[in-house]
Amino acid sequence: MNMGAVRAAAAVFALGVLVVWLVTPIGNACPDVNRLPAGSSGSSSPSFTPPLTRTCTYSTADGTQARRRYVPVVDWLVLAVVAGVTGVGVGLIGPAAPGTARTPESRTAPEARSEGTSNARRATPFALTLRDRRARDPERERAVRPPSAPSAPRTPPSANPEQADGEQSVRAAEERERAAAERERARRERAKRRGRG
Repeated sequence: MNMGAVRAAAAVFALGVLVVWLVTPIGNACPDVNRLPAGSSGSSSPSFTPPLTRTCTYSTADGTQARRRYVPVVDWLVLAVVAGVTGVGVGLIGPAAPGTARTPESRTAPEARSEGTSNARRATPFALTLRDRRARDPERERAVRPPSAPSAPRTPPSANPEQADGEQSVRAAEERERAAAERERARRERAKRRGRG
């Protein structure tokens, strides 16, 4: 039972005790009037010495009066039952005590961190299952992945521009030498054919 229900039950019980003491009891205030002679009457009034007690004044037909002070214990038991039922009803209708309800924005950092940790723990079995499936079927994993396009060989650029120019001039000289050798070979072939003719 939350604090709101406890406060409601205590308020109902306290208010009932005051009503029984100062106004009127719940049951028969003076049950002993039936033991008196016919025509007798009885009245109940609050008593302040001690507090929370009542006094019954009995009057007979010949004018005799008698007083008896009593504590309304039975009435208090009935009030306790009524207060308990009220507290339970308040607890069921409003489970949260006033002022204790918090919006999602008012959560503290430790609560948000603990919630994130619990979410991660709940997601861990799925991640482990997916990892196990990939480990068991590597061929299927490779078949699902699209083949990567072959990359063209790249020539690393020369860090020194002068060295690059020198390499280009060497290649050009080699190509010129090969072209001159080809021309010389062709000229010799033509000279042999003329000598034979």
